[in-house]
Amino acid sequence: MSELQQIVALWRAAKARQEEVCLATVVRVEGSSYRKPGARMLLTQDGQRAGTISGGCLEAEVAKKAWWLTRNGSTIQRYSSFFDDDSPAPYGLGCGGTVHVHLDRSNAAHAVLNALDANLNKRIPFVIVTDTDRAKTVLVQQIGGETLFVSPAEPSLAGITSLAQRAASERRSFYAVLPSASGHTSELFVEYVAPSPALTIFGAGDDAKPLADFAKRLGWYITIADGRSHLASAARFPQVDRVIVLDFEATSPLRELSVSADDAFVLLTHSYEQDRAILRQVLPYRPKYLGMLGPRQRTERLVGEIASLIGISSAECMAALHAPVGFDIGAHTPESIALSIIAEIVAVINGREGTSLKKQARKHIHPTLNYV
Repeated sequence: MSELQQIVALWRAAKARQEEVCLATVVRVEGSSYRKPGARMLLTQDGQRAGTISGGCLEAEVAKKAWWLTRNGSTIQRYSSFFDDDSPAPYGLGCGGTVHVHLDRSNAAHAVLNALDANLNKRIPFVIVTDTDRAKTVLVQQIGGETLFVSPAEPSLAGITSLAQRAASERRSFYAVLPSASGHTSELFVEYVAPSPALTIFGAGDDAKPLADFAKRLGWYITIADGRSHLASAARFPQVDRVIVLDFEATSPLRELSVSADDAFVLLTHSYEQDRAILRQVLPYRPKYLGMLGPRQRTERLVGEIASLIGISSAECMAALHAPVGFDIGAHTPESIALSIIAEIVAVINGREGTSLKKQARKHIHPTLNYV
């Protein structure tokens, strides 16, 4: 179960018991930290928790004091892991960073949790705007849906709404400084929360099982599609979200499948005819990730047969494909091959090359959020 699934499940259980919850969210990081802005942890009054906001060094401390700290409303607390920090007991193992955590148990926290629920189960993205100066959530807006929360009497709502729209259109989070009519300046954390990635695995053989298992642990939306009905069944893949039996005799064999350029696709059919029909349908969408199992020569032959039919040159088709699929980690078993594929998909989604962190020259391995 992914972290988001754990948080939503715990929230639903607490809500059913009418039990109060406290939501902890990382809104700023200075220096190095295991978790980045947007990381969340949910606490219940009976002592349960889900999610993490650090590598394990802050969770117990935050859980112990969260209810007392939020007795008068939401708050932002600063936790440092520097060895030479002024605090007599710095947290963690000296990661060399400071983490700012927003603690909230108001209606705004429940609005965020409602949005997380819709994000998980309906794949609806949303934007949260947090005023880090006044320690409060100002706006929770589903993209293409309803506004779940607006801070009452917010003087700069027009500017905040504009920032939320920008985050939605650019699909990224950032910080912004927004002055109000009264002269007060607010530093805002504008967070874009994307839906979990969707992965379609073409091929329902045994090697698709570990790939689906890895993806499910990451909380992705998974579809298995194959033309062989005896393989493409819910009984063989109980963990996936959807199983489709493809009809390759139909004019459009993928008609039941929603193909989006934002999604990931992997071809594991071990069938030349299936692969050719699938590539002809999927390649024109230029998806973010399209991987194909098999040697390069086989893929080049397939592309040569379909390129002229879809109006894309063979060179462009090969450039759009990750073939052979996966990272070179010396994988030979279905499980290790699945690991290499998942690692490559994650790297592509995050805009990374997937090189060893040991070889990274930059000081910080994670991207930092900028001001706009």
